Amino acid sequence: MLGRKKEKDIAVQEIERYEKRGFFMNYGKMAHKRFGFLLDKRLKSFEELHGPLRKADIPLNLGAYVSAMMLSTAIAGIVALLVSIIIVPLFLGDFVNEIISPGKPVDFVFNLVLIILISILTAVTTFLVFWVYPSFKAGERSRKINLALTNAVNTMATIAGTGVPPAVIFWSLVEFRRYGEVSRESEKILNDIENFGLDLVQALQRAANRSPSPLFSELLWKMIATIRTGGNLREYLYLEGNRLMEVERMKTEAAIETIGLIAETYVTALVVGPVFIIIMTTIMGIMGTPMSQVNLINNIVVYFGLPIGYAIFIIAVDQVAPKR
Repeated sequence: MLGRKKEKDIAVQEIERYEKRGFFMNYGKMAHKRFGFLLDKRLKSFEELHGPLRKADIPLNLGAYVSAMMLSTAIAGIVALLVSIIIVPLFLGDFVNEIISPGKPVDFVFNLVLIILISILTAVTTFLVFWVYPSFKAGERSRKINLALTNAVNTMATIAGTGVPPAVIFWSLVEFRRYGEVSRESEKILNDIENFGLDLVQALQRAANRSPSPLFSELLWKMIATIRTGGNLREYLYLEGNRLMEVERMKTEAAIETIGLIAETYVTALVVGPVFIIIMTTIMGIMGTPMSQVNLINNIVVYFGLPIGYAIFIIAVDQVAPKR
């Protein structure tokens, strides 16, 4: 009963995953169908997105993705314009004016400039998010592959020791489904063999070229060399598994040292730094500096500097910290 329930949960997760991919695909296809004719001749300007799109496993070609990016940018800019027209005169204009120039009355020009800036910044941010998303997604997949690769290689070595054909090794990784993105990459290899008629070496070459993980690509290229030269695949995978465990150990030690440096920087920049600035601005106020300038400095530090600094350190620790 528990086994059936687990299988049902896995099936539901797979359906949800493909539904999400299907929505994104439909959106991209719709955008390309409606507006692709405006962008097809300009796709060379976006050619550098082609590689990250493949490595990120995003189910859209370059034209569809660029169309979705430009359509989303236009929609975000228009929505931001309509929303800012309502909220800026109501309260946002007064709030921003109080931070920039306390005591100065808000006029129509200030609100108009703020509305235009919000609309432009929203559109530019949306464009940049779409631009960096494939690289971010590819990096995320690379980390997931690297995390699961050591255990996957050890399993591959064990299966290779039974004397089965090399393709069965990847079929076993797909069957287990415990290795995440490594199983996904193995599924693509089998798909190239079974549905596109490629031999194992050609399928491994394609997988090595599209993989976001340099470690996995290196593994596949070495497997190709071993297969072509008639070497002992089990022995190679066994040695590669040991090498990957050593690499993982060294990365963990380096990450611990880096986190220590980040902690020291955090204390200096976001604990001692703001206190020092507040003390200095207070002394400046006592010595005759206009309070409007003092308040401006303090507001910038409190409302912008600290939140941005906290976000940067959180992202830095998340990127550096070893994940399991």
